[in-house]
Amino acid sequence: MEYNNAPDAGITQLLPRIDWNIRFFGAHKQTVSAGWSIPKEFHHAFEILIVLDGAQETVLENGSFLLRKGDILLIPPGFEHTNTCISAGPMTYFCAHFDIDEPSLRMKIMKNTDWVYEPSHPYHSSLNECLERWIRLLEEPEMSFTKAKLRAQVVLFELLEVLLDIQPADKQAPNHASITAAKYAKEIADAIKRAFKKHAIAENAGQPEYTLHIQPIISSLGISPNYGLEVFQKVYHMSPRTYLSNLKLQEAKMLMQQPNISLHEISNRLGYKNLSHFSRQFKRWTDLSPSEFRRSQTMT
Repeated sequence: MEYNNAPDAGITQLLPRIDWNIRFFGAHKQTVSAGWSIPKEFHHAFEILIVLDGAQETVLENGSFLLRKGDILLIPPGFEHTNTCISAGPMTYFCAHFDIDEPSLRMKIMKNTDWVYEPSHPYHSSLNECLERWIRLLEEPEMSFTKAKLRAQVVLFELLEVLLDIQPADKQAPNHASITAAKYAKEIADAIKRAFKKHAIAENAGQPEYTLHIQPIISSLGISPNYGLEVFQKVYHMSPRTYLSNLKLQEAKMLMQQPNISLHEISNRLGYKNLSHFSRQFKRWTDLSPSEFRRSQTMT
């Protein structure tokens, strides 16, 4: 809470300004057969999972964790893992993915994360209550899509509040070096995204071609460029340059779905010196020319 002491005006109480994006990438409940497994994977978002029945083995950061009924698993972004059903019969689990772009909040959650929250863990009941509320949403098929989205978001905010309060209790908490690498990689990704938006959307719309250089962006964060490139590749499994290219593709697709924006303007916004250059790059991305892609969106 902020206070502003103005002469002759009493005390003004201010709620903090909120300027972040919190994303809920969906959730699902699934029953799988004995022996079920998924190949090694990683996500750019947090993953939270609860075993509702049966047992699962998760291999995470070269450590193995046995999850039984009621156990909750929280995986920070960028950590490779595999899941296998090891119970004699079927296993049922619920899983959700979410993310937040506010660096201090995101890092605090990552820093204090325990991999596994068993029923005896002091924060298990609070986490479990949030997950149960998500699960109950799946059991209300008559609820409108919009209302379900709103309620899912409310639960996510409450889950984030619980995660903020957690202090690590598990002796097998994430390796500090791995957490640091994930932190730096996310900072680099955020800085690249900010620089791209600043140039493409604000300053250089309609201006001649510009080039974003990755290494100065990394250096501006106080991170060695070589180390930054290394940890980014490790966490995101792509180079920062490829990440920037993906940002351009996403922005191009979004802009091309707005018929009032010409292809020439889109090319300028994305920093290409001419439409031909942009068209060649877009075809390398999608196997379609910008005109073909725009027509395909009109027909859907």
